[in-house]
Amino acid sequence: MPPPSEQPEPLDIEIQQAARTELPEGLDPAEDDSLRLVQLGCPGQDPRVFMAYVCLKQMLAHTQRNLDDEIAGILVGRIFRSSQGLVTVLAEAVAAAYTESGMGHVTFSHETWEEMYQYLESLACDAEIVGWYHTHPGFGVFFSGQDRFIQQNFFSALGQVGIVVDPIAKSVLLFECQDGEVAELGGIWVTAGAETYRAAQRLLAGLCYGERKPAPQSWVASWGRRLRGILSGKQPTEASLHDHKEA
Repeated sequence: MPPPSEQPEPLDIEIQQAARTELPEGLDPAEDDSLRLVQLGCPGQDPRVFMAYVCLKQMLAHTQRNLDDEIAGILVGRIFRSSQGLVTVLAEAVAAAYTESGMGHVTFSHETWEEMYQYLESLACDAEIVGWYHTHPGFGVFFSGQDRFIQQNFFSALGQVGIVVDPIAKSVLLFECQDGEVAELGGIWVTAGAETYRAAQRLLAGLCYGERKPAPQSWVASWGRRLRGILSGKQPTEASLHDHKEA
């Protein structure tokens, strides 16, 4: 997406969902004995955002398909009230097929929305669009001016979220609208069944919520010494860098 200082171009997008008048009641996932919870970041109390393990896998798999240009998708699930407060459940990540994208921008088209609504109508369950996601390959997790424009104009309903993923740094960050302004969420809960709980833990262990921390100084110093050795011809290139290319 363009830097926040740039004025976003008007987007020709139409959301067909009817305005919500009253949220239904539902079971808080934290009270569902069939689910296990894995924390990513520091989840707040209200709204409570839960992402199914399968949804997280779908989203991450899609974001790895293109590491050069931004890509995007829609999040499908439910928004309801529980005994603990407002709940957003992200159940499925659906790749947006008809987007216009490049390095630094992505735009949803009318064809994208038509396909999404047709898909929702085909589902037997009571699912709805609860948010969107897009990538910033290699340049961090933040919302640019255009990202905020999209969130405020098309995903500002109570409980709707926006996710940005840096598939290279393996980092994610969530946003929502609060009193008309786009704000970061402290974190989310990932839900898994007993049989996928360990797999969910392993997946989240490799993710960072927010900006990826820089490599430890000790590793940087070691890598720098090896690089200087290579440049001076004192160390072979293959043995020096390939074993230390990841922090």
